[in-house]
Amino acid sequence: MMLAFWLAAGGLAVALSVVILARAAWAARRAGAAEAPEEALYRRQLAELDELAGRGLLDPGALQAARAEAARRLLRAADRRDPPERASDSASRRLILAAIGLTAVASVGLYLVLGSPGRPDAPYALRVATWRRQDPANLDPPRLAAVLRDVAAERPSDPRAWAFLARAELAAQQPFEAERAARRALRLAPDDAALYALMGQIRLAQADGKASAGSTAAFQEALRRDPGQAEARYFLGRAKIEGGDVAGGLADWRALLAALPADDPRRPVLQADVRALESGRVSGSGVDARAAQAAPAVQASGADRSAMIRGMVAGLAARLQTSPDDPAGWARLVRAYRVLGDAKAEQAALARARALFARRPDALKQIEAESR
Repeated sequence: MMLAFWLAAGGLAVALSVVILARAAWAARRAGAAEAPEEALYRRQLAELDELAGRGLLDPGALQAARAEAARRLLRAADRRDPPERASDSASRRLILAAIGLTAVASVGLYLVLGSPGRPDAPYALRVATWRRQDPANLDPPRLAAVLRDVAAERPSDPRAWAFLARAELAAQQPFEAERAARRALRLAPDDAALYALMGQIRLAQADGKASAGSTAAFQEALRRDPGQAEARYFLGRAKIEGGDVAGGLADWRALLAALPADDPRRPVLQADVRALESGRVSGSGVDARAAQAAPAVQASGADRSAMIRGMVAGLAARLQTSPDDPAGWARLVRAYRVLGDAKAEQAALARARALFARRPDALKQIEAESR
């Protein structure tokens, strides 16, 4: 199929080249044969003078003077005329046609050698299906976003799917697409503090990493629902530092650092931020220049694809290992694995939850209902 397409395209290119060359030669010949309007006028004047003289209306002296003046004007007009473009000779045209033909043949030959003429077409839906079967850690943000768009379309009432999509769109540098996904998630889960914090980060990205009224309002809304929300606390502290209140922002960061668990993977980066600010290596403007992507203490690094999806899910799984008495948490974990398409992990989490809550049918019923 592809080979037939390229052969047809090459033949069409040669045919069009022949037509263009032929038309160009015809236009050049016509341009060379055409006479300028000014020259035609003076030639008509000379003919009219001869006619008047033949009818006896001009004496020989006047005729000679008029003819001399008309001839001078004709010569000046001829001198001012641009020389016509010359059509290439037949040898040049044959050379051009040969070069075009060789180029077409060489292109087809290279495709046969380096391409895959026997490979079927790969429509976009098929490519997304292929990416979906891969480990999300091996996908770059645009492909991950494409996969999650597909997943979110299949689960339109699942706020987690839309939240994952918003984070992937943000990592793919599509902040306005990310905002649409986050708004969809918020309509489904209007009391989720983490979603408001995510919206704040999206608005930061839309403003090139600078704090704005929209991002600040989103972070404050997140804290209103969850005073311990780490992302909101971090970025509101950063906004203070950008605004010149370095001491206030540093105090907020220190308080956040003290509140994070000892094994929280965000602690080392936040500690580095605090030390840099304390030593003066980072000022308020320096924090601003780092932008939202330079805050890995509270959001996934673009270099670590697994942190985009599996990192968040792994954090939830780790918390449930230490604090397993959380039916809603187990429901979220099972649902998250399903969103990722990881059936094995989904079944393992569900089996673990059933074992933990075997004697609590109400809790188990809640897990199985919410994880659907």
